[in-house]
Amino acid sequence: MSKQINLLTQAQGGPELSALRALIGLGVMLAAFLGYAAVTWFETAQLGDTVTESNTQLAAEKTAVKALEQKVGARPKLADITAQIDALKARTGESQELLNLLRSGTGESEGYSGHLTTLARISEEGVWLTGVKIADAGKTVSLAGRSLHREAVLRYAQRLNEQFSARGVQFSAVELTAPEVPAERAAADPALSSLAFRLF
Repeated sequence: MSKQINLLTQAQGGPELSALRALIGLGVMLAAFLGYAAVTWFETAQLGDTVTESNTQLAAEKTAVKALEQKVGARPKLADITAQIDALKARTGESQELLNLLRSGTGESEGYSGHLTTLARISEEGVWLTGVKIADAGKTVSLAGRSLHREAVLRYAQRLNEQFSARGVQFSAVELTAPEVPAERAAADPALSSLAFRLF
């Protein structure tokens, strides 16, 4: 009878081997935890930087919005601008009406210069003017002056009517006033005894 003996014996693991495995496992877990913590810390740092940048940008945008609000607030309100435009339109309308009245009344854009030019062309010896008044858009003219002779005033009025008829002006009344001057003074200066007249 034969007996077989197995010379290869299996080595059973001792307590040192189990502790080593546990230590290696713990090391792997610690490395994984440290790696995870490092990744989390890095992401948190990046997130913090992003939040800081966002806060800075938000503050800058708030400042810009506030400046824009102040700029818009400094501008005149639409109602004020409309009121100013209406006031300017009214003044422009009044000025235009006055200009139209002057043009239609005198027939000329230069106003009363035509009346004054016509008046300057008419002369009578011994007659001089001291005042001229033009009214009603040039349709009413009154003159004041002095003359050495009553007849000279009447001749002057006749010439005025001839020249001013084209302008629609007619002198129909004359007022003469004799001055009260002592005879000695009147003889020394004939101008002192001149008649004051008004033509309407």
